[in-house]
Amino acid sequence: MKNTSHTDNIKRKVLLVVNTQFPYGKSEDFLSNELEYAVGFDEIICFPILVNGSKTAQDIIYKKPKENVTFYNSAFSYKSWQVTPKLLLQTLTDSKLYKELWLLARTARFTLRNIKQLFLFLFIAHNTLNTLDRILKEKYKDCDITLYSYWMHISAFVIIELKKRFQNSIHIEKEITRCHRFDLYEYADAGLYLPMRRYILSNMNEIHSISNDGIMYLKNWYPTYSEKLKLSRLGCLDKGVKIFPKTDTLRLVSCSWMRPVKRVSAILEAVSKLSVKTEWVHYGDGEEFEMIKNKVAQLNNPLVSVTLMGAYSNEKVLEHYAVKPYDVFINVSENEGVPVSIMEAMSFGKIIIATNVGGTAEIVENEVNGFLLDKDFAIQELVDILSKIALMEAEQFDEMCLNSRRIWEERSDAAANYEKFYQQLKPAI
Repeated sequence: MKNTSHTDNIKRKVLLVVNTQFPYGKSEDFLSNELEYAVGFDEIICFPILVNGSKTAQDIIYKKPKENVTFYNSAFSYKSWQVTPKLLLQTLTDSKLYKELWLLARTARFTLRNIKQLFLFLFIAHNTLNTLDRILKEKYKDCDITLYSYWMHISAFVIIELKKRFQNSIHIEKEITRCHRFDLYEYADAGLYLPMRRYILSNMNEIHSISNDGIMYLKNWYPTYSEKLKLSRLGCLDKGVKIFPKTDTLRLVSCSWMRPVKRVSAILEAVSKLSVKTEWVHYGDGEEFEMIKNKVAQLNNPLVSVTLMGAYSNEKVLEHYAVKPYDVFINVSENEGVPVSIMEAMSFGKIIIATNVGGTAEIVENEVNGFLLDKDFAIQELVDILSKIALMEAEQFDEMCLNSRRIWEERSDAAANYEKFYQQLKPAI
C-alpha cells in the first residue's frame, strides 16, 4: 500500500482579490504596496472587474508584483455584443434585482438614476462571475480560497455569489471586504443609494473599514451587523522624513484629481488672496484642469506663483516630496475616507490643511500637525490659516512638522498596518 504523507493532503492556500482596475488602470496604486505584505498564501490572484480583453505583463502600469501574484480579467467587456444577451438574461432573471427595486420603492429612492445604477451593478457583476466561475473550476477547485473584495461594492457582491456557488465544491476559508468612501457613505452618492447594501452586509464574513468614522457610520445605520466590523487602516511606505527649514516663502503642495468634489479651484481662490510670498504646486489632472489653468493665467498677484504639474505617477510625486522644499500639504475635498495623499505628505513631515470629512480627523489633529476646516468652509478661513502658517515662528513650525511624522508612524505606516491586516487574513494551517 502506498503511504500518503501529511504534506500530500495539504491544500494550496489561495487569496483571491477582486478589485476594479489594478494593475492595469490608473487607480488602486496602493494595492501594489499592500500585496507585498500578504503572507501565508501559496498564490495570490487579482481580478479587476473593469478590465477586459487580452492582457500581458507589458500592460501592467505598476511595479512588478510579487512572484506569486497571478492576474486574470474578463475576456469580454460587459458592453460587448458577444455577451450582452446572456448578461441581460442573467440580470433580468436575478431575483435580487426585484427585491432591491422593491426596497428602492419603499425608501422613496425609486428614481431612474438609481434603477440604472442597480441594473449596471448586477450586469457587471454577472460578467465577472461568469469568468471567475470558469477560472476557479478549471484551476483552483482543489485549493483553500480566501475571498477578498477591495471595495464594498460590485466586487463584494461578486465574492458573496462565488461563495454560494462553490459552497459544496471548493473550500472557501472566508470572505471579507474593505470599505473606503464612495463604497461606504450613502449620503455622498447623488442618489443616496449604494446597490445591494443590506445583502452585502448580511452575507459578508468581515467588513474592514479604513477609518473609525466608517465603523461608526455603519453601526449607526446598520447596527445589526456591528460584530462584523473591523478597523483596518491603509498606509503608505516610509520614504524617509524630509523637513525643510522655514523660509519667508510659503511653499504649498496639493495632489488630487481635478474634479469638482476635490475643490482645487478653492485652493486657487484662497492662494490668490494671500499677501505673503507664496509658491503653490499641484499634482494631478482631470476634467477641471483646463478651467483652473485658465484661471491661473489670469492670476493678478505678484506675490503668488502657481504651478500645475498635471498627471504624475505616485512614485514621481513621492520623489518630488523628498527633494522639493514644500511646507504645507492641502486637501479641501468635500468628502473622503482617509486620504492616502495626506498620509504620504505626513510621512515626509509636512503640515496638513484638510477638510474635516470622513476619517481625516483621525490622522490630522487641529493645531498639532495641521489645521482642520469645516466641510463648507469660507475661502477667508483658508486664507487666514495659510497666513497664520506663513507668520508662524520657526520653532512652532518645526514642531508641527515633527508631529506630522510622529502621527504617521503611529497610525499610517503601511508596514505595520498591512502586516496586521494580513495576519487576520492568513488561513489556518
